[in-house]
Amino acid sequence: MQKRKLPIITAIFVVLALSFLVFCFWIQPPHASKETLFVGGTIVTMDDKNPTAEAVLVRDGRIISATTEAAARALATDDVEVVDLNGQTMLPGFIEPHTHPMSAATLGAVTDVSGFTNKNRAEVIESLKAGVAEGGNNGWVVAYGWDPVMLPDLHAPTLEELDALSPDMPMVILTQMMHDAYANSLALEAAGITKDTEAPQGSEFMKDKNGELTGTVREVGAIGVLMNAIPKPPEGAYRYLLATQFPKYAQAGYTTLGAMGIVIQSDDPLGDYQAVTQMDNAPVRSVIYALPNQLPETSKPDDNSEQGGVIGVKFWMDGSPFAGGAAFEEPYENTKLVKERLHLGHNHLAALNYDQDNFEALFQKYHDQGYQVAVHVQGERAVKRVLDAAEAALKINPRIDHRHRLEHGALISKEQLERAHSLGMTTSFFVDHVYFYGHALGDLVGQERVNRYMPLKTALNTGQKISVHTDNPASPIGSLRVMRTARQRLSRTGSQPMATPEALTPEEALKAMTIDAAWQLGLEHETGSITAGKSADFVILSDNPLTTRDADLENIKIIQTWLRGQPTEWRLFNQNSFKAAVNIIWNML
Repeated sequence: MQKRKLPIITAIFVVLALSFLVFCFWIQPPHASKETLFVGGTIVTMDDKNPTAEAVLVRDGRIISATTEAAARALATDDVEVVDLNGQTMLPGFIEPHTHPMSAATLGAVTDVSGFTNKNRAEVIESLKAGVAEGGNNGWVVAYGWDPVMLPDLHAPTLEELDALSPDMPMVILTQMMHDAYANSLALEAAGITKDTEAPQGSEFMKDKNGELTGTVREVGAIGVLMNAIPKPPEGAYRYLLATQFPKYAQAGYTTLGAMGIVIQSDDPLGDYQAVTQMDNAPVRSVIYALPNQLPETSKPDDNSEQGGVIGVKFWMDGSPFAGGAAFEEPYENTKLVKERLHLGHNHLAALNYDQDNFEALFQKYHDQGYQVAVHVQGERAVKRVLDAAEAALKINPRIDHRHRLEHGALISKEQLERAHSLGMTTSFFVDHVYFYGHALGDLVGQERVNRYMPLKTALNTGQKISVHTDNPASPIGSLRVMRTARQRLSRTGSQPMATPEALTPEEALKAMTIDAAWQLGLEHETGSITAGKSADFVILSDNPLTTRDADLENIKIIQTWLRGQPTEWRLFNQNSFKAAVNIIWNML
């Protein structure tokens, strides 16, 4: 009887061994030879000296030449691998200069209540009920995407409603722009928030007329107090989630990211992020703008060509236009949207997150240490405070080519853009405001201000190099949607709420997503154009966006991305996420 068992055990072992070998083969990332020649398509280089090429030769991850096919073949060795583009278009890889990959990865694992997937308040409530029924995560129900501007009937939940939805577990709902949150009583209690708790400057634990908490938590500082109470996930979980997030950017044609603030409940948020960016075969290059409390007191920026290097520091001067937090010069409009759905007072003016003296000191500190300072600014008062701080810092230390950044810039004025340019500053625009919220902007700021909302062309006319971004997860990843919106200034409802003079030409929009975005990140010598000597970072498209009609841009298919001369991994379960998953299991054991 014992003898008969041996062949069965052997067979099981052989099957398991073969399965493991097949798995190891399957999980290998795509790979090309060390020398590759791209021919047979349209090649747009974004190099002013050589705007197009017939062929591109790559060796050891660097571009050797972008020239005629004959000249490229003459430089190639016998070992060259030829890639036929089959009439498709090759461009420099797109650059996303302002995004939050770790937040996107984390929030992708919570209950989705966004206006992208829910049509009205009833559907949002059903999604929340489903999240409660599933038992939450680590004993908490966390939801993301509440959006009263996108969904007209989505009035804010009361504390009583939140308690009824989740009577036994703490519940937190983050709004789409993450500048407001709603918490039930159990969540407030777990975070130690009472009616007497003082909120960080520029934020608020909202109270009713009797001084009792309403469950609404406003702005980044106060939301951080709330979120810190959520139990931490297992060690390594963030690395796993990020390893599944990076391929989503590559699928959208991005090869380089500017990560703006690593906001997670980790003992080492920068270390977790850098560990994944530095894994073999990471599908995107990434640089970091850290939060001030994440940097050692006397630190200096990393080399910005280093994978996962910390090159800047991120601040929020004001909040979101869609939560009443944008520090406009003139008040919000007194419309039904503003007063009844956003619950803002008459002639509402948002507060600034820093007083002038405090912010000037912080700006001076990081300016002197050599960092890029990137500041979230939506309204004119927020922009002015940052420009004043930059001017003061430059008078003391006239650092050349600092490239300090103004982020989002909803209502930045022409005069402020001119002043920013004179100070050597640059602007990155959250142009998705136009697409997803253009239909509602008139109710927020009035038509006169809508006409200069996100003034991309005005910024270019001042001499600035600009970029455009999605601020993902605040809006979905989507390179061609962003490009189209910069060119069309149309909302997704089909209306054109914005003045068309602020629209970019196809060439200007593509520069804002390639070479000029690379310049903002200090990477123009490494990427952003197909130029000899630079990293071989490409996106291959089914059609040429420069010759495609605006309305047809999102019909273009993204075929492939290449980073450092290798095709990138698009599968969410990949070699890196597998390694991270194994690490979680090992840590738990």
